[in-house]
Amino acid sequence: MKTIKVMVVDDSSFMRKVVSDLLNSDPEIEVIATARDGLDAWDKLRNLDPDVILLDVEMPRLDGLALLEKIFEERPRRVVMLSALTQEGSEITMQALDKGALDFIPKPSGSISLDIEKKKEEIIAKVKSASAIPLSQVEKFATQDRGRKKISVRKKEGEECPCLVFVAASTGGPRVLHTLVNNLSPLKKSGMLIVQHMPSGFTKSLAERLNNSAPFPIKEADNKDKLVINRALLAPGGKHLLVDEKKEVSLSDDPPVKGLKPCADITLLSAVNVFGGENILAVVLTGMGKDTLEGCRVLKKKGGTVIAQDESTSLIFGMPRAVIEEGLADKVLPLQDIPPAILEWDSNRKKS
Repeated sequence: MKTIKVMVVDDSSFMRKVVSDLLNSDPEIEVIATARDGLDAWDKLRNLDPDVILLDVEMPRLDGLALLEKIFEERPRRVVMLSALTQEGSEITMQALDKGALDFIPKPSGSISLDIEKKKEEIIAKVKSASAIPLSQVEKFATQDRGRKKISVRKKEGEECPCLVFVAASTGGPRVLHTLVNNLSPLKKSGMLIVQHMPSGFTKSLAERLNNSAPFPIKEADNKDKLVINRALLAPGGKHLLVDEKKEVSLSDDPPVKGLKPCADITLLSAVNVFGGENILAVVLTGMGKDTLEGCRVLKKKGGTVIAQDESTSLIFGMPRAVIEEGLADKVLPLQDIPPAILEWDSNRKKS
């Protein structure tokens, strides 16, 4: 019996038909409605209650972002974005995730992707994943307090860092990362590495948005970027990020690991080899799956520290749960308590 009801919103009749057929091919999913733009969807939502809305970003009359705002003003729903791989599309997608969308799927070849079939497994998996999130958690996540306002004066990055704060996130991560960095102060002794599960074409926009909220510079990592005090590097989507003996990062085109690229375990394991355990704090945030588990096992054996986000503030409690159940988490904290814990750890480090 089909249990997951979906509405597909896209201005292309071709995309509406093909995406609907892909979803309906799964015995657990039923597309109960389609809409040609945001206004059409808004009108139909008065009489329909889909479990998940699959929402195009760029549409006439009322685009995906504007519809998302209306949805969360009236009645929060589970929304997954369909995004064209363009600079404008990636920026709007970041805004959508910031405003409450649970996840997104990049269209493989533009707004009208004739090859959308190649995304079938991802579309079905993300719709199913979204449908499992309680609506109460969706509403709570979308209205989560940002905390303090951005610091107007921030210190520049400094010399090579002796210590490292490693942060990993997946589903729900962009919004959580924004809140996290918005509530930090400049790092005194540590650099930061961030791995957010995200495909290529979107992490540059995420890095720019995080940079605008942080008390230190944040950039999408390039080959040979140095890890320095009071700067964060974000792993580019579609690349694995490794740390070498010079405390520089290198980007790899090796195949996905556990379906992930970037994979947080790869980055964390390489960092432990360079920094040792005692000089690394791993922060495991919201997300599905068990990425970071292997890295945290090795980190703990070498004397490192692990903080896991708690269930009440995680959109999906997969990655944090994995390290907690293995007994690897030194602290399990709500999101608002993680920034001060990072700053306390950083201030207690030896600089040399």
